[in-house]
Amino acid sequence: MARLEPRWYQAEAVDAVIESIRIADNVHPIAAIVTGGGKALINAMLIERLLQVTPNARILSLAPSMELVKQNVDEAVGFIAPALTARLGVYCAGLNMKDRMSQIIIGSPQSVSRQVKRFGPVDYVLIDEAHTFNIDLKTAKAIVDGLRVLRPNVRFIGLTATPFIMKGLKVVPLTQCGLFSSVVYDLTSGRNFNRLVRESYIAPVVAPSIRFPQIDTSNVKTKGGDFDEAELARVAMEITRECVAVALDNAPDRKHFMHFAVNIEHARMIHNALGEAGESSVIIHGELEKNERVVGIDEYLKKKHRHIVSVAMLTTGFNAKFVDCIVCYRPTRSLVLWRQIVGRGFRPYPGKDNCLVLDAGGNFVRHGPINKDVTSGDSRVGLWECTDQTIQTPPRRDELGGVITAVARERSSLRFPVNSPAEQPDMRVLLGLMEEGTEGCGYLNDAEHLTCRQCGRPRQGFLGLRQRVERGPRGMGDADSYDIHDEDNVVLRDEVCKETRTLEVYAMQIEPAGNSVLNFAFETEFGAYRLQLDFDRTTADNKFFAQARKYYEAATGQRLPSEAYRVLLTRATLPKPTDITLTKYEDGLIFITEIRFVRDEQLVSFRYDPDYK
Repeated sequence: MARLEPRWYQAEAVDAVIESIRIADNVHPIAAIVTGGGKALINAMLIERLLQVTPNARILSLAPSMELVKQNVDEAVGFIAPALTARLGVYCAGLNMKDRMSQIIIGSPQSVSRQVKRFGPVDYVLIDEAHTFNIDLKTAKAIVDGLRVLRPNVRFIGLTATPFIMKGLKVVPLTQCGLFSSVVYDLTSGRNFNRLVRESYIAPVVAPSIRFPQIDTSNVKTKGGDFDEAELARVAMEITRECVAVALDNAPDRKHFMHFAVNIEHARMIHNALGEAGESSVIIHGELEKNERVVGIDEYLKKKHRHIVSVAMLTTGFNAKFVDCIVCYRPTRSLVLWRQIVGRGFRPYPGKDNCLVLDAGGNFVRHGPINKDVTSGDSRVGLWECTDQTIQTPPRRDELGGVITAVARERSSLRFPVNSPAEQPDMRVLLGLMEEGTEGCGYLNDAEHLTCRQCGRPRQGFLGLRQRVERGPRGMGDADSYDIHDEDNVVLRDEVCKETRTLEVYAMQIEPAGNSVLNFAFETEFGAYRLQLDFDRTTADNKFFAQARKYYEAATGQRLPSEAYRVLLTRATLPKPTDITLTKYEDGLIFITEIRFVRDEQLVSFRYDPDYK
């Protein structure tokens, strides 16, 4: 069997990971590769490259399911050299294999966590589907803590198609979850995603040219950060048979369907509706015996059924390349779940031009295009200005026509939306945050600080009424229960995508301007890129002074001097960055948006938002 030839982006991803762990001791990198992009081969390539760099290293590769463990083992055996294959073992209870002593071990977190300290010292841990590896939970925490006891500087490397998790309704990048430090390669969004489509590495996702029934979630409560399952299933079943009929009538050319249901009862309804329409289907859910699930999935993979109906399964790691139609009856607030569902149709297959997604849950409207970048945060997000200026929300009318005037609040306020009594207490007083009449100094503070770092003034609190906003007409404005997704809802075009590129910095020049401004020039293989920072808070715009302060603190590890001229006098002590990241915005303008330094053998990062609009 010939050795597989890596694709260009697989080689780039491996290079980016190896380079990142080389430059600093504290880097635990993530390579974000779109679903169907070949993470199993990247996993095998990383094993080989890591052993080239450190021949005696021990490597543990983790995948969250038995199927993915087997897939990663098969890919590694087919790619790495025979001499390395002889050093490879498997530790997975589902496969009845428990090798703890080999130099290379591929296993599942559930199995490894129970015996982690018996594996001995491990140098590198490769984590497939890294978004499922939450160190706040028992399994992942046991592995991380146990391995660090044996080898404190063990390095963790993540692979995922969704480099973020959900905390309630909030999307949180994996780099903010306590284990991984940076995304060193990303092919999941923007132009990078579109390039993979153009080059036929992933199949295009297309929108329906039909109106598709929509589940009404307006009265469905949330529970645990997502819609309450019982209530959601009830409203979903009201239109399920209609969804099945519309899907079958309007997608006769589609060969293989995946249907995603809310719960088991709902899945059975879909299964029965397909059967009544003369369609062959198999249903997969957690209450089936393991053997029943294995047989059902195997029959679908052998194309004995046109349809497979899933409940909370088959969203991660399921590899059926021939799927050309996805029908989602499950509205979800989880962007991770939604992107994993749509990702089941990304893999190319002979005779498959694209994958049609029929979304009954309004998820495209809720979450936006599937290649939208959700992890590149504004570096000013959360910054609050120490000010006593107030904001007055315009008055509005209630249902009886009366005028409601909102309470004025400070620009720097923390907002506490709660169900309040008619007479609102002053939350500032309740929390002991402040005394009325305290003046602000105008300093920009980081989100986590409750007192101003310049003058010590406490951040303000504000108590507001939670108002229920009545839902307007659904669908296309004609108040029926159907909706159309045009192509702009599904995938962002290149001309509206941001594009990023990271370049190594070979040299840096710094020129002073006046008593407070430094002009930086970072030399790269494509020429010099410039950045201007003003270190005087009395002359600089607040938001740009905050950027200058953050740059100085990231580069030196010290507090910014109160006198700007001291920064200019000591400019020779500012270190040269290792690299800079450039972002090309929708209007074609290019700015430096991230600068990284190595300080005390640790990688630190400064993010810059030009706010050019």
